[in-house]
Amino acid sequence: MSLMPLRIPMGYAICFNKFSDVEPIPCKSGDGFIDNWEYFTEDILQIARMQLVDGVWGLPSSGKLIIDLGWYPDSQISGQYRLVQVNEHWEVIREKRSKNRHEIRDTIEDWMNNPAGL
Repeated sequence: MSLMPLRIPMGYAICFNKFSDVEPIPCKSGDGFIDNWEYFTEDILQIARMQLVDGVWGLPSSGKLIIDLGWYPDSQISGQYRLVQVNEHWEVIREKRSKNRHEIRDTIEDWMNNPAGL
């Protein structure tokens, strides 16, 4: 499987990425789980906004802005993507839920280009 293409603007760091361009496949057993579950877990993607200090990009020690993506409930065909933008205390600033990976991709790109909570 290939990763979902993302247009990442300058000033962001990809901390973790397994956001793949794949549809969930229901298990043949009919137990509600996903056969290709490894692409549909609580930890799919994490992006952090960086700061430019003295000409060097780095992760800020305070005032962090994080975009986090997971699938909830984990590995369940009834689940959906949950995308959040949070501050350094993991307080939710924005949230989006959808089963549509392309809609989630578009929202990620929009949030990076129009960050809230700064």
